Amino acid sequence: MIKIGICGFGTVGQSLVKHLSDHKDLIINKTSLEFEIAYIADRSIHKKTYPKNINVTTDVMDLASPGKVDILVELIGDVKLTYPLIKNAIKNKIHIITANKALLADKGTELFELAKENDVFFGFEASVAGAIPIIRNLKTCMTNERLTSIHGIINGTCNYILDRMSDSSLDFSNALEEAKELGYAEADPSFDINGMDAAHKISILSSIAYGIRLPLDNIYVDGIEGISLMDIKYAKELGYKIKHVGITGLSDNSIECRVHPVLVPVKDILAQVSGVMNSVILKGDRFGTSMLYGHGAGGSATASAVVSDFVDAINFISKKDLSICNHQNYNTLENLDIKDINDIECPFYLRIFAEDVSGVMAEITNILANQNISIEAVTQHESDRNNTTIPIVMITNSVKGDLINNAIRLMKNLHHVKEEVHFIRVLKSDE
Repeated sequence: MIKIGICGFGTVGQSLVKHLSDHKDLIINKTSLEFEIAYIADRSIHKKTYPKNINVTTDVMDLASPGKVDILVELIGDVKLTYPLIKNAIKNKIHIITANKALLADKGTELFELAKENDVFFGFEASVAGAIPIIRNLKTCMTNERLTSIHGIINGTCNYILDRMSDSSLDFSNALEEAKELGYAEADPSFDINGMDAAHKISILSSIAYGIRLPLDNIYVDGIEGISLMDIKYAKELGYKIKHVGITGLSDNSIECRVHPVLVPVKDILAQVSGVMNSVILKGDRFGTSMLYGHGAGGSATASAVVSDFVDAINFISKKDLSICNHQNYNTLENLDIKDINDIECPFYLRIFAEDVSGVMAEITNILANQNISIEAVTQHESDRNNTTIPIVMITNSVKGDLINNAIRLMKNLHHVKEEVHFIRVLKSDE
C-alpha cells in the first residue's frame, strides 16, 4: 500500500483529493499498486472541512519524517517552508511531487541532484502551465531533438487581463479586479502582473531544454502594469494583439531567456489564445514547430498534472526505473553565453506624444535614421486629451534594443516631445 501525504489543502489540494478518489480504480489499473491518502498537512486546519478517514495535522514538517509517507505532494508554495520540507523528505527516501515553481527556479538543481543521490522520484509537471504536459514532453519526447526555441503564454492571469482590455475596453485596474473576483488572480497578484511567475516558469523550461541552471537574475522580466488601453487600441489598428509571453532560445552557443509583453500579429496562433488559457510553442531542428495548448491554472487543471506525476511516481517505486524521472541531466551546457536583452533583435512598437507642430515628425525620423532604424508602419492620431500633444505610433524594423534605447534617449531631448516614449517589443516571425 502506497501512503500519500498532501501538504496544503487549498484549491489544488482539494481538487487532488477528489481526483484521486474519483479515479482510484483507473489509477490502480495503470500502476497495479494500491494507494491511500494517509495524511493532509494544512496550516489553516480550523477553517476547512476535511475528508473522513484521513489524518489531518498542522505539522507540515512531520510528513517528512522517516516512514510517515511514501509520496509527499507539496502544494503550499511558501519557499522558506517548502525547501527544508522537501530536502528532509528526500533525505528520508520519500518521493516528491510539487507544483512550486518558485522553489524549483531557485533550488531546483540542488534538489534534483539530492533526489538522484537518494534514488527518489521528483515530479514537477504541475509547476508550469497546469494541465499542459510540457515538462513530460521536454523530458521524454524531445530528448533526441535539439530545441532551438520555446515561447508562449504561460501566465493565465496576464492573458485574461490583456484580453479583457482588448475585447471589452476595460482599463488595467478594472480588468485586474474582475480577474480577482473570478478567481483568476490572487488577492496579491504582484507575482503574476510583474512577470515573476512567468519568469519562474521559463527558467524551469529553459533549464530542462538546454541543460543549464539559469538563475533568475539572468532572465529579463517585465510585466503588464505599463500596458494602457491606448496601446491595446493602437496595436489593434496596426494588426496586432498585445500578449505577455515567455521566450527562451539557443543559438550560436548563447542562450536568451526573457518574459515581457509583445505585439503579436492577429493572424498568429498565439493571438488566438484567450482568457486564462496557456500555450507553449516548441521549435526544433528536425521536427519543426509543435504547439501545446490547454488550461494553465486552476484547481482541476493543476491537480490533473499532479496525478500524472503520481502515476509516474508509483511506477518508479514499483519498477525502480530512473528513466521515468530523468530530469537530473544538468550542467551539460555550462559554457553558454547569456544574451543581454538589448543585444536581441526584434521589431519595436513606439508610442510618442509630441506637439502638433510642423517638423516634429521629421526630427523623430531623422533620429531613427541616424540609428539605422527604419519605420515599417506609422500612424498619427488626434489627441483625446485637453492639450496640444498628439500620439505618434510606429513599428520599426528588426533592430537591437540598444539602438532603440539610444533613439529614445535622443527623442527625450527634443523640445516638442512632451512625455516618456513608450515601447513594446514585437514578436519576431521566426520565434
